[in-house]
Amino acid sequence: MDVRTAAGAKLPHAEYFPPPPTPRGPSWWWARLTADRRELAAFWPVVQNMVVQELRVRYQRSILGFLWTLLNPLLMLGTLSVVFSHFFAKGEIANYPLYLMAGMLPWNFFSNGLTEGAMCIIANEGLIRKIYLPKLVFPLARLLSGLATFTFSLGAMFLLLWPLGARPSPAMLFLPVIIALFAVFTLGLSLIVATANTFFRDCGHLISVFLQAWYFVTPILYPVDSKLFPEGAQWLFQFNPAYYFIELFHDVFCSEGWPRFGLMAAAAVLAASSLGVGYAIFKSQEDKMVFRL
Repeated sequence: MDVRTAAGAKLPHAEYFPPPPTPRGPSWWWARLTADRRELAAFWPVVQNMVVQELRVRYQRSILGFLWTLLNPLLMLGTLSVVFSHFFAKGEIANYPLYLMAGMLPWNFFSNGLTEGAMCIIANEGLIRKIYLPKLVFPLARLLSGLATFTFSLGAMFLLLWPLGARPSPAMLFLPVIIALFAVFTLGLSLIVATANTFFRDCGHLISVFLQAWYFVTPILYPVDSKLFPEGAQWLFQFNPAYYFIELFHDVFCSEGWPRFGLMAAAAVLAASSLGVGYAIFKSQEDKMVFRL
């Protein structure tokens, strides 16, 4: 409503209803980032409690409990290595079970992170309506619970190094850095899919289909230089963002040298870009999410 004085002059912007939108320049985003960092620090005990609760619920009433984080990789390795070794390895990989496991474990973390991240806002509808919590808490808690399971699975993988004929190498010192980059990349995409699925519920179903297709175009079951592909077609994998992270895990566990610097630099750029874009999209729609629940 345009309110005017008796003389016909417009009142200051403070008298407008609704008030004009606040411009979101670099200073606004920096202030918002600082405020979110403080909020997450204040609500960090809530995040920890949600992660612990998620892990407890996942394995409650299970006889083996957390041992399933060790058994799942073993069962998965045994099944896939028997089924696919003759079709995809074909003598091109010296230790195909190790190669397969080095790609499957991070992919499972990534896939579960996106699938659960898409539902994190909707699944906590009751909590969001009752009390105030920073909405960033929910995708972050889902990511950290998946990261804990991934860490336990990696522990099982280290136990399998000797039976598989492999040994720890100095390149594994880079493993925490690679895991951190992959977690940041996954968090950024989780923020995007959480926002999209809150407004368009079909996105949750589309993500599962998309991840299946993405899985088969990522070098997990087969090497990049496999004879299954035409010569000179390997450069097409560079358009796959997951390729850089999966290949870094392959370098750490299956290669005798250090992780490739080019892959590490590309992974860092992808992680920063994913988190930046995901954070911007999530925060731009955060205040509208409650009306879509």
